[in-house]
Amino acid sequence: MPIDVVILGAGVVGLSTAVNVQSILPNAKVTIVADKFDQETTSDGAAGIFRPNLELTPSKSSGQARKWLQGSFDWFDQIWQSEEGQEAGVIRVSGYQLMNKKVSLPIHRHMDYRFSVLSSKELQRLPIGKIYKYGWWYDTLMVECRRYLPWLMKRFRKNGGYVQNQNITSLSEIPVSDVTVNCLGWGSRQLFGDKDMFPVRGHTLRVSAPWVKQFYVLDNGDNFIYPGQDDVILGVTREEGKTDLDYNSEAFDKIRGICQQVLPSLKHAPEVRRWVGIRPHRHDIRLEQETVKVNGRTIQIVHNYGHGANGVCFSWGTALDAARLATAKVKVNKSRL
Repeated sequence: MPIDVVILGAGVVGLSTAVNVQSILPNAKVTIVADKFDQETTSDGAAGIFRPNLELTPSKSSGQARKWLQGSFDWFDQIWQSEEGQEAGVIRVSGYQLMNKKVSLPIHRHMDYRFSVLSSKELQRLPIGKIYKYGWWYDTLMVECRRYLPWLMKRFRKNGGYVQNQNITSLSEIPVSDVTVNCLGWGSRQLFGDKDMFPVRGHTLRVSAPWVKQFYVLDNGDNFIYPGQDDVILGVTREEGKTDLDYNSEAFDKIRGICQQVLPSLKHAPEVRRWVGIRPHRHDIRLEQETVKVNGRTIQIVHNYGHGANGVCFSWGTALDAARLATAKVKVNKSRL
């Protein structure tokens, strides 16, 4: 019997989930329904470095989080090593994270290609090493969503996927299907009434600085410098509760000023792009099934949202589980017919 699967949302989580559903159910009709694509999505503004911070996006257990993160890292590593790495925007980068207080070692150290704690001598040799007492150096991956999202969409369409441009404002507007996977992120608060969702506004600035070859992260990611294929991304602000897209120059000037203290040569880097976005934070990532009844109709939902500032890092790992849940739901429903 024909199988219809609908994916709500075309950010990095939605596209990843759609491609995974196609892999498990190659004969299914999979449709992505969204009103924002590519550069219109929050994912497009993501810095994309594999540096997950569980304080920003906790999961129900560190074991579960590590499983999702490992699944994502393995996927990105596979892309980076392939001939499509450059097109997909997955590159290998190394650099420093500097802190003024000693904190627990990060969860990603188990996945990084190399990770080491900086000695006092190594800190002293850095441009602002005298200001910071602790630090790490690590070798990891960066996923540039301006390339990665179009690459995923290309893969999805090549596999026979469908795209429907529509802003879903009520449950009754969800297209009829065997199962719907909700990857709407911040939109889940309105559509599904999830009050655990909360917004965190962020500003980033892209500049042209091809001489910058290593990344720098200050404290818990409060500010950073990330070199990519096309430009260097400077960040960041974290303004909880803010939902308006405020392009006030003060935020960007502050970011640039802090980053220039780290690398003074950035003063001469031409500005490429300013970005403001609303990160879809939640106290826990929601990845579970739900049955919703609307106007006499039963809708089978699999939720996959609430990744916050770690959307890229968790995207593929959670998509794998969401696709498996959706597939299991479809098989159960079909067996009853």
